[in-house]
Amino acid sequence: MLPPLIVRSKSPIDILCGQNRQDGGTIRLDGRVLSGRPGRRSRMGLARTFQQPQVADDLTLAENISVGLAGRELPGLLRILSRMGRDLFLPARRLDPRVRAAAESVGLEQLDRLVGGVSFGEMRLVEVARALVAEPALMILDEPFPGVGDRGLESTLAALRGLREAGHSVLLVDHNIDVVLDLADQVSLLANGRIAFEGTPEACRSSQVFRNVYLGEVPA
Repeated sequence: MLPPLIVRSKSPIDILCGQNRQDGGTIRLDGRVLSGRPGRRSRMGLARTFQQPQVADDLTLAENISVGLAGRELPGLLRILSRMGRDLFLPARRLDPRVRAAAESVGLEQLDRLVGGVSFGEMRLVEVARALVAEPALMILDEPFPGVGDRGLESTLAALRGLREAGHSVLLVDHNIDVVLDLADQVSLLANGRIAFEGTPEACRSSQVFRNVYLGEVPA
């Protein structure tokens, strides 16, 4: 359970992940207080994607995805870099099978390509695979679908459903209401910085608040 936070101009997701500090309140994940830098929170079971993909252009798809595995298993920046350095010299056939499985789960192929040469949508999928490979307790997706083609979208949704069925939680922030309502168990609708609605997808879709806020209907 995530208690209410006092948020001013900071992104709630950045606060959850440790990029920014909260002004008050306590964040807990599975009963444990989330605190410290993003790397520490990653080892506690948190993974995320970004609105603008945070990937290394001069590394391959496989190497970028491997960062998620290294960040979860190895404490400290130097050990993460050491793990990445070892992976750089491994041929594709010797890649950690978890990296390959995460890539395949979102429809990524040809993992030896440099990220700098792929589409924006594929960069988003690399981020999702990087988060998936860590098998996080909580996966936070910050608008992951813009620019992703139909195949990548369907693969990603299937991967997220699999993650949920395995007992993991997913926090999805997105404007694609059809995807959100199809995927989510619970929906929070934000308007003007406040929660305008909370409930099931079915209740959200039929609510007057949803029609007013999202569809722009004017009450009679």
